[in-house]
Amino acid sequence: MKKVLIATTNADKYRIVKSIFQETIFPKKEYIMNSLKDIDVELEDKKEIGNNIERARTKAIQAQKELQDLEFDYYVGLDDAIKIKGKIEPNIKEYINKILYENYISDGEEYAFSRAYCIIDKNGNIKETTAEIPYIYKENKNVVVKEHTYPLSEVAFPIGYDVPLTSLTPEEELAYYLKYVKEALLNLDI
Repeated sequence: MKKVLIATTNADKYRIVKSIFQETIFPKKEYIMNSLKDIDVELEDKKEIGNNIERARTKAIQAQKELQDLEFDYYVGLDDAIKIKGKIEPNIKEYINKILYENYISDGEEYAFSRAYCIIDKNGNIKETTAEIPYIYKENKNVVVKEHTYPLSEVAFPIGYDVPLTSLTPEEELAYYLKYVKEALLNLDI
């Protein structure tokens, strides 16, 4: 079996990306996936610069360089941006408090997460793509921000649902993501 490293310590992000990959480019029967948390490794903390595809690429390259002795077949860098009011903002962390506590987005307003995927194989070949996943914002001032989680998932209502992303079953959540990312990932031709 081939080994895939998803270079994240965010458990929520890893869980959903692993599920998406198993349904698209890295089937469960052929690939073993690990996160940085699974292998108990943290990459050197570097300042993130550029748009989300550039930052995903930086993470994948860094993982490949720092962890080459672990012999993964693929190294995956991920990075998210948020599309608000028609503009893509690469630094979601700068907007979390504004969105949750400062009315930066109006209740009922549509916005999207833009997730960038960069996949590097053991020979250094790079494949990358982005996909936008739309949501409706529903105000909830009781959300608590915790490290390595997605607090915005509690105010993100998938289009056509009357519950936040965090209330979907794993199957519903996966189906929603696949609706927006499947084609982009399959076009990578891994």
